[in-house]
Amino acid sequence: MPAILVALNERMRAAAPSLLAAFTATEANAIDYSKREGHHLGAHVDDRQLSGPLILNLSLAGDATMTYTHDRSRAPPVRVPLPRRSLQIQSGEVRFSWQHGIHNADLPADRRVSITFRQAPLSGTPRAA
Repeated sequence: MPAILVALNERMRAAAPSLLAAFTATEANAIDYSKREGHHLGAHVDDRQLSGPLILNLSLAGDATMTYTHDRSRAPPVRVPLPRRSLQIQSGEVRFSWQHGIHNADLPADRRVSITFRQAPLSGTPRAA
């Protein structure tokens, strides 16, 4: 993990110590969205076996609204604003049973940049169902 991302991981842990005390990111991916080019994030649930119990999304530039839809029920969609410079933590039911995505229409600015952090389970440790 590059030093700048290790430092960001430490800042996130300090911002939410009760939730992130044991969180150490083992992978991170950045996404640079362009509204003008039609970019979006298709609805999905991050891999339940490979991504661990927490998903952290740090919004760096540009606001967005993420839409959550339940994976197995007809619960109404839930729209969550993600302002720039915000940290979103997915855990529990939201992490494992709700799909999340961002429609192109939900990118108010032309550009959004975010980094998603994951802690992959170590080999031999129990995995979430």
